[in-house]
Amino acid sequence: MNFIVRNNIGAVVKTDNLALAPAARSAGTRQGSTFAPGRWGSAVLVGLTGATTGTPTGFEVTYEVETRDGSDTDNEWVALKNMDGAAVELTVIQASKAVELDIDFQYIPVGHDELRVVETVSFTDGTTPTVVTGALLVLGGSSTLPV
Repeated sequence: MNFIVRNNIGAVVKTDNLALAPAARSAGTRQGSTFAPGRWGSAVLVGLTGATTGTPTGFEVTYEVETRDGSDTDNEWVALKNMDGAAVELTVIQASKAVELDIDFQYIPVGHDELRVVETVSFTDGTTPTVVTGALLVLGGSSTLPV
């Protein structure tokens, strides 16, 4: 039995990765910070929503994980795929909610050493609607313990 995991989970995860800073967002897309997965083998993507304004009858916030080869001159980001070949994405459709998705980094394409989270917000109806959104990327499964 591994007691370090039971008694000190902070030693095996890295939680200070703000993928997308909290902000009131209108409809559209924004790209988050770039991360180097490095020694980490997996992650939990946490999508966050807060209050809405402008009385929309509905909304959807989708978080997609993208990767790229940072040394490649074309600088092209591609959707990270899961074991079934589908894009790794998380959708939130309720206000004041935190939703999570487990991500396995073994599906990052060979040579890709950077990843980011892309957020897309859409609304149904409303008058200039907004929703507070944000995302956190919790890294885990390190090959070595963080310092």
